[in-house]
Amino acid sequence: MPSITWIGPAVFLAAFFVIAPVIAAVIGYAAWKGMPKNWDRSMYWTAFVVAIISSMLVMAYGVRMHADVRTGQYVIQILLLASGAILFGVAGGCMVGIFTYGHGAGPLWRGATSPSEHQGKKTDDSGHPES
Repeated sequence: MPSITWIGPAVFLAAFFVIAPVIAAVIGYAAWKGMPKNWDRSMYWTAFVVAIISSMLVMAYGVRMHADVRTGQYVIQILLLASGAILFGVAGGCMVGIFTYGHGAGPLWRGATSPSEHQGKKTDDSGHPES
């Protein structure tokens, strides 16, 4: 009978080295674009703290289960470790979001004119050119 002991480490490594970085990149890119609109840096900071603590607790519980490969608990242990790794990716994305929030939503990306185009033109208090 073939050994299935490689399934657990393979799932964990796939979650940690493939799925988690993709999730982190997607969350970081969304933060760079300023999405979601009702979030700010403090919300990304809060989400980072919650996700990293949750990740540590879930993975610690999964490691301490010491489930035997022949039982159904082994599948639960694998799923706990994989979900902890995915939560770690969410935490990484929120950490990236703390530093990059709103950088991609600046005037150049919105199609607005740059200040150098208005040099020498007089504007009123609302920023419109005077006639």
